[in-house]
Amino acid sequence: MSKWYMITTNLLFACLGIAFMAFGLLGYRDSFKGATLFPHIIFTLMAILGAVIIVAALFGILGAYVKKKSLILVYMAIVLIALVYQVVIGVKVYQKASNTMQYLSTLWSSSNVHYRTHIQDQFSCCGFNNVMDNPAITDVCNPQHGIASAPPPCFDALTSYVHTSFKQVYLVVFAALAIEILALSNAITLLCTQAMDPDDEERRRRRKSGIRLDDLQSPDTLTGPNNHYYDEPKRENRKPDTINDNRYDSYDQYKQKQSNTYGDKYY
Repeated sequence: MSKWYMITTNLLFACLGIAFMAFGLLGYRDSFKGATLFPHIIFTLMAILGAVIIVAALFGILGAYVKKKSLILVYMAIVLIALVYQVVIGVKVYQKASNTMQYLSTLWSSSNVHYRTHIQDQFSCCGFNNVMDNPAITDVCNPQHGIASAPPPCFDALTSYVHTSFKQVYLVVFAALAIEILALSNAITLLCTQAMDPDDEERRRRRKSGIRLDDLQSPDTLTGPNNHYYDEPKRENRKPDTINDNRYDSYDQYKQKQSNTYGDKYY
């Protein structure tokens, strides 16, 4: 059961790693709306985390077939590294989401015109708090052409996006820790199984199959007169307790004994 459980858990683990890697690569290439609002270091860390998880899953599946303690220990070490790495990513995303206004204000003021233009085009907005707040001048967003004709400010759209998207990301990251904990628990189970005495494991298996426990005993561990391995004490060390135990050295001694008992008339 632990073998198939290990395989199933690590297949889920590998799927999680693929998802993290895909998210990191797509975000790094700015392949979805609002990707530039995430710190680029998050996407790099996500891609690395996905690769680490995939490697750990491969070690876990291999450990289900190759019963080596060293392999399971390496697997556990990689999973622990991935777990800590994942917690760090979740905390970083949570910090940005919990302080949205300061994060977006700093991001907008420190970014260049090309970045602000890209954000304004994606969210159809102009400026930050208002159309006059450090906008990127474009054909659509140009306060000189009139404030009334300009798109709405970017503050509301960006704040709503960060609250929703960042929250979803860190919730998924923290929830995925459950899969890694399952993987660790199964690895510990395999270590405990390998640490069991092989004789005890064989005894447990045969007990379930209905074989008598006496048949599993070895001759060296059995004592008592009721089993076929019982070694009867040597006769020369026993004292005769009945007449049947007496032995005579010669036929003459036997004949003399019978003569004294019954007389010579029988001989």
